[in-house]
Amino acid sequence: MATTTVAGRVTDTRTMHRVPDPFPLTMAGMMAMLGPQAINFGISVGGGEAYLLPNIGARGTFHMHWLMLVSVVLEAALVYECIKYSMNTGRSFFAATSELSPKGLWPWYWAVITILVAGWPAWLGGAVIAAQRFTGISTQTLLPGSSLPPQYLWAVIALVLVLVVFYLSDRTYNFLQKFFLFIMWGNIILVAAVVAIAAKPHHYWEVFKGLIGITFITGGGYPSQLPLTDALALFGQPGGSIMYVSFWIIGAGFAMGKFAGQVTGPLRPPENVTVEELRWDTNDAGERRKMHQWVKLGGYGLFLWWALIGGILMVYLYSVAGYAYLHEGFLKTGKVPAGAEVAVQMATVAGGVLGGMAGWLMLLFIMVTLYDAQFPIYDTFIGRTTCDAIATTRLRKGRLHRVFHNILPSGLRDRPYRFWYFVVVTVAVLAGLWMVLQTSPFIIWLAGSVMYLINQGIGCIQIMRINNTRLHPEFHIGRINMVLLPLAVITRWAAVGIWLYAGGLAEIIRRWQAGS
Repeated sequence: MATTTVAGRVTDTRTMHRVPDPFPLTMAGMMAMLGPQAINFGISVGGGEAYLLPNIGARGTFHMHWLMLVSVVLEAALVYECIKYSMNTGRSFFAATSELSPKGLWPWYWAVITILVAGWPAWLGGAVIAAQRFTGISTQTLLPGSSLPPQYLWAVIALVLVLVVFYLSDRTYNFLQKFFLFIMWGNIILVAAVVAIAAKPHHYWEVFKGLIGITFITGGGYPSQLPLTDALALFGQPGGSIMYVSFWIIGAGFAMGKFAGQVTGPLRPPENVTVEELRWDTNDAGERRKMHQWVKLGGYGLFLWWALIGGILMVYLYSVAGYAYLHEGFLKTGKVPAGAEVAVQMATVAGGVLGGMAGWLMLLFIMVTLYDAQFPIYDTFIGRTTCDAIATTRLRKGRLHRVFHNILPSGLRDRPYRFWYFVVVTVAVLAGLWMVLQTSPFIIWLAGSVMYLINQGIGCIQIMRINNTRLHPEFHIGRINMVLLPLAVITRWAAVGIWLYAGGLAEIIRRWQAGS
């Protein structure tokens, strides 16, 4: 915080901003709030819906689907509070953790753990399989006799495209928002069409029973044919952004995000990306009313676009589609798609139901969705989270700052946020050229889902501390979320503990080695 001391008193010298006028609480206002949740929706579709749900639908094991409804409620509480904080302050959850003890450590925890969990391009591994299948062009088409995987050419193209897009963007958020809006509506229309044609009434009913817990109660509890890790991953669905949504709230310019700088491409003028809280007059009742409406808009948008449409409707439709089209094959062969093939199974469904052209179109959408899911991973999860850690370290002037200052050459010490952003993103993308060669992306995605459950618990604890100490009392954690957030911590960590006790880690290792 920018302060000055006059006559022994500490004075806040930050600029006082007026809270921007909020959108109306109408459907038009909800459409205006769609951008961040469209990205959130796209990340979810790129993971659980494309990888996990048709796989489980093929088995017909819906006994544990009710975990996803519980997860939607618990995750929504966390995401809502992160939205509230960023609207009030114009900075991210991750920058805010620099205020928590031990001060300065937590932004680096999140930067390192995010790279470890999300740095492996698991979704890209599925996308390149789809691209090679969609075009018929392989690595060997250009390099006859090459021992590289047939889809590797498309991995190179995709990763280079990530860099080109970010380097040429005016603002990286603007690209993410526009592309994900297209992907979101395309997925909804295609999957709805597949389900409308392929599914029979009993398909809808069986999935519905699983979602509301009837199958678990009447079907004998946990099904032995459902792998432990898949069940645990269900408890992390529908997934999406969790705390990272705070960057997109700022990028969209909602509430105090209007005054925060943006990451621009190197060909555009740089902006001042602040990681300090932006100030507004919390003593003014009129200003607080405007902020309350912004927070309501954020909550309603989260409920409508991510929870209701993404977290319930699309989870349901993908499960029905997988069950309606893939289950008969499983009963005959006992096999479900494995490894990277999981990512193209919905295209198989669409082609079988709607014909070859629809299959290719669905394959294109799955390919683009999985490609596009990698954009926010590099931009937001890795790039911005790491840069917030660098920026808060430089501001704090403590031990971490001295270490950071001493290990860098003098020419790098005062480089702006945008410089470090492009260094981090470029290194992460180039590392992906090697990572995408290594093993099955599905099991990597599953392993990451386990880590996300652990980190969601940490995030819940931290956002409670942050919002109840950094925000005006009217914006502290409400009574419902004061129940849901601790419940999320307990249940998430208990689920991981049960998974470990039941041999989940051994299962991950076995499936990793088997590439399934």
